Amino acid sequence: MDITPENLIYHELIGLPVEVISTSVGAMKGIVVDETRNMLVIQVNGADKKIPKDAASFIFTLPDGRRVKVLGDLLRSQPENRIPKRKRKGK
Repeated sequence: MDITPENLIYHELIGLPVEVISTSVGAMKGIVVDETRNMLVIQVNGADKKIPKDAASFIFTLPDGRRVKVLGDLLRSQPENRIPKRKRKGK
């Protein structure tokens, strides 16, 4: 499934370029390298920064170059629960 603005919050975020907009941690740009229920881990200038999802907004750059702003609260859940499992044919 291709990543689109409509399905971004249900998709794998690791590897996507992201810009963080937050009053508590400041603004920064990097690449998502890990994700937990409450945090995104973003590599910024070679260092990993843990960003609380509920304390920030994120602008993700999709593979096709489109930029999508997402409120962190919409991402707050375990990745495996947020990403829908694809049904196998016949099931």
